[in-house]
Amino acid sequence: MGLLFGARYTHVVGVSWWKRILWPDLFYDPTDPLAGEPLSTHARMTAELEADLAMLDPWDLPPVVAARQLVADTTAMLSMVAVAAGARIDPTPAVLRRPDPGEPYRRTLERIVNGMTRHGRAWLHVDADGSNGYPLAVSVVDDARVNATIDPAGRITGATIDGEPVDRRRLVHIPMRVDRDPLGTSPLEDIRLALEQLSAIYRYSAGYYTHTAQVPPYAVVHPTRLTKPQAELLADQWLTARAERRPAVLSGGITLQTYQAQTAADAMLLDAINYLDATVARVMLIPPSMLNVEAHSSLTYSTTQQQFQSWLAVGLYPMFLSRIEAAFTDLLPRGQTAVFDTSNLTRMDFAGRINTYATSLAAGIHTLPEVRALEGLPAAPNPAPVPVSPNVEGL
Repeated sequence: MGLLFGARYTHVVGVSWWKRILWPDLFYDPTDPLAGEPLSTHARMTAELEADLAMLDPWDLPPVVAARQLVADTTAMLSMVAVAAGARIDPTPAVLRRPDPGEPYRRTLERIVNGMTRHGRAWLHVDADGSNGYPLAVSVVDDARVNATIDPAGRITGATIDGEPVDRRRLVHIPMRVDRDPLGTSPLEDIRLALEQLSAIYRYSAGYYTHTAQVPPYAVVHPTRLTKPQAELLADQWLTARAERRPAVLSGGITLQTYQAQTAADAMLLDAINYLDATVARVMLIPPSMLNVEAHSSLTYSTTQQQFQSWLAVGLYPMFLSRIEAAFTDLLPRGQTAVFDTSNLTRMDFAGRINTYATSLAAGIHTLPEVRALEGLPAAPNPAPVPVSPNVEGL
């Protein structure tokens, strides 16, 4: 590397050659006697910014953070209920209503989903049993605290938490993909290379705009050769006029030459951000529009409800909700099933619900009290009898 780039570049362990090309100033050593003039204040600040960007972790990328937060927030807003023989059990079992009594329901669900998206798995420990012998409360255990033993068939045969053995029957395992690792792998980990590339492009684009954002895409051209003081005087006069918002006056053969500040190669590289952003949405099975990234598709939705229905059917439920439901179903008595109530997620607007209720009432599917209950309204009061004057004709 030293022969290729010269003495200006110092050796950095673990840095790829293509990263050295994208951010050469990041590896500039101002103490090198062959490096030339010391860095200016602006150059030093730029180098510090690029050094911070060089440490950017793929998990800190905006589309990755947005995708994980969207899944966690959406899942946490859905309550879990128990169903047996097609009927909802009332009251809801405590392990579903508030799995960990020491924290809010939303916090528990967020921790479960974040573990699934980051590590490819989540762990629950049964902390208390009810009078019926089934779990009453569970707590989420961080993946770093768990050490599991796997047999040749891929089954967990033993586990420890913080180095202490734990009863395997009291440790609930919620895995994502298990074909590469029996404990589960995150879909984002499966595209680690793409995330590394996206991190590189983010760093490059930040460095690019740092270097070029304040450089005007034009030059003042003088017909004759100027000395350094003359050139600086001309530039100062030009900048002063621009700062005072006065129009330019060119004379004596002076012309203004413009040029393209951004090359086609730069534009293509920066456009790759849109594609890789969409890749994050694609692997998380999230509609790109929900992450405000380019969709690369002509499919559109006329309402938010349709968009959420589509995501629920092909992304959110099969990838996340179904796995969590299966884990909590194992905590319930035989015959009971844990189910997420997704009605709030796919709820129609008021006008649509009224039209649907009218059709349902006419078909005898729902009664008026049932419709009011679905809307969260109290039962309608019994109307007071209306007095009727007797017909006195003929009397």
